[in-house]
Amino acid sequence: MIVFVSGAVRSGKSEAAEACAIRLSRGGRLHYIATAQATDEEMAERIRRHRERRAAQAACWTVWEAPFTSREIVVSLQVGDVVLLDCLTAWLADELFFSESWKTEESAQATARRLLDEVRAWAAACRAVVIVSNELFSGGVPDDPGTFRYMKTLGLLHQQLVAEAAVAAVVECGLLRVKKGRWPQ
Repeated sequence: MIVFVSGAVRSGKSEAAEACAIRLSRGGRLHYIATAQATDEEMAERIRRHRERRAAQAACWTVWEAPFTSREIVVSLQVGDVVLLDCLTAWLADELFFSESWKTEESAQATARRLLDEVRAWAAACRAVVIVSNELFSGGVPDDPGTFRYMKTLGLLHQQLVAEAAVAAVVECGLLRVKKGRWPQ
């Protein structure tokens, strides 16, 4: 099962996704795939706050921090486990820009297909994968070709994941709106 949670930066989507993953786990093991890397002070602070929030939760997370290999994650999963990927936006950016696969449409799409295959492998190996991603599409078309290719690739990846997801929701100003399926209770 895939649950897709999107929203703007600082909308509350991570908190909603964490609560969803805990509910879905039914006491089973929880895996937190943290894709952000501390490339500047602001990101280091955001990562610190996420770590503190996880530590304060009653749930016990196995945390996989970037850089990670998908293979080591998938082999560690059990049928009753729940995976939280936070967030797809940072994961795709790292994969596109660190490898320079953003430079051509073909390599960007190949990267997106690989990430999609990795999510599918996790979903096949456990109870649920909860995916967090940012909505970046209301601000118009960027002038920079690399940013534009990244946004197009992310948009196509969002469409594919939502098509395969059992549940898709958007968080705006801390308010969750379910767009597809039923939010886990």
